[in-house]
Amino acid sequence: MSVTTKVSSKVIYEFYKDLEKNDIENHALILMKDGEIVFENYVYPYSADMPHTMFSVTKSVVSTAVGFAVDEGLLSLDDRIIDIFTEYPHDNSEEWENLTLRHVITMQSNKEFSFTQDMTGDYVEMFMKAPFRKTDRGFLYSNNDAQVAASAVQKMAGMNLVEYLTPRLFEPLGIEKPFWETNLNNENIGGTGCHLKLRDLVKICQCYADGGKWNGKQVIPEWWTKEATRLQVAHKNGKDQGYGYLFWIFEKHFSMDGLFGQRVTYLPEYNAVMASFNACVHDNKFTRAFDNILPKAFEETSDGEWDEKLQEHLRKLDKKPVKCAQVPYVPTGKTFYLSKFSDIIAKLSFPASLIPRSITSSYAKRPTSNLNEVSFELTDDVFTVRWKEEEDEVIINCGLDGEPRFSECQIKGYQYKIWAYAFIKDGKLNAVVKPINTLATQYITFDFAEDRVKLQFKSNPSFVEFIKKNADQSSFVKKSGKLRPLIIKAIDKALGTTERPMTFKKK
Repeated sequence: MSVTTKVSSKVIYEFYKDLEKNDIENHALILMKDGEIVFENYVYPYSADMPHTMFSVTKSVVSTAVGFAVDEGLLSLDDRIIDIFTEYPHDNSEEWENLTLRHVITMQSNKEFSFTQDMTGDYVEMFMKAPFRKTDRGFLYSNNDAQVAASAVQKMAGMNLVEYLTPRLFEPLGIEKPFWETNLNNENIGGTGCHLKLRDLVKICQCYADGGKWNGKQVIPEWWTKEATRLQVAHKNGKDQGYGYLFWIFEKHFSMDGLFGQRVTYLPEYNAVMASFNACVHDNKFTRAFDNILPKAFEETSDGEWDEKLQEHLRKLDKKPVKCAQVPYVPTGKTFYLSKFSDIIAKLSFPASLIPRSITSSYAKRPTSNLNEVSFELTDDVFTVRWKEEEDEVIINCGLDGEPRFSECQIKGYQYKIWAYAFIKDGKLNAVVKPINTLATQYITFDFAEDRVKLQFKSNPSFVEFIKKNADQSSFVKKSGKLRPLIIKAIDKALGTTERPMTFKKK
């Protein structure tokens, strides 16, 4: 942790306590004022040099690419989508005549969209085939709109977004070339998928706040920073808030927001940037604390007594692994295969994987079948699990001596660094597994017998809570009237299957 006297440690302490009260797992927090970082903290095992998944914060980076492309004459905001993508067929709807790039970067395409659709394929093709909405027209937050914008830049520039933005944005701001997910067309996806460090996002946000300048040099076109971060379309939550060009706009600030509590906000009244990485399903609880408590930190200075209280609280957040007192029976040297029944049940949602279902719903490339075979190794201080996810092998080394172990693996071309330890609870071996370049944690319980093994997965963010939240907010459920309680109950019952133990047997 680093904190200066220019910011209130009392308010920051109150912010962290509010997160604790609402069971929100914080990974990182940075406060910047007048271009200087005045508070910075990372919760173990996350760190300043570790890129982190940021979900829809990616959209604001895509906005920056669109700004460069328009400024360079590759595109115009008034270009029609059917003129940019002439190679794709479309229906005879008259709405195509007026659908422009400006509409998709303000989420006003009026195209149907599902957040659970397969993201591996051709986004533009899916967009072209999707029907236009007949009701609830206007602003609709959509990954597809952002992807069409990203695809437009990549097509006209003749390169992917990482290649295009490296000399224009990343290198001038001192940002390392990032990992950015791709679809099967090898395009960087536009709705999510970029991994950056929190300091990188603070730089981008401050650059926008300063009219596109960084260290006195013009980086982002000034006119774009003004247009992208002003209100372009209001939405139903209020006339003074809505959307710019792939930025969220509020009465007094603009934000880059992502699923599960990823948020970067500029506060002009303080010339300050607030940025945070988190893991929480109910991110509205996080944003309330972030928007209502944290800005007050810039109204006061630090205090010695509160500095100590804050430091003590942050030390408690760095939860260390539990030492495993005695390891139960582990069937080493054997391979176990997923039973047919468990395979069917687990596939009712997204397949079981190292990466929790709540996270894989937003990944461009993911396994389409369950982990299907497991084996185990054991030494005095390390419990090792091996399993297959289609063609990829996952190896997880779990520390048993109170120290975590690190492993690395590749799933569908994505590299994961895994932090894990194991301990005994209720007579069973339990593992805490973090793929730390995501925001996820898997909690795995192992129930061993001579001829079978049961694995039970629970995760943070919770898939059950994630789906329940999104189902409850869907237009279908909201419009179901008296049937709504029954629908919610049915969803609840169905979701219970996703946390059933998975049985693996010897052949």
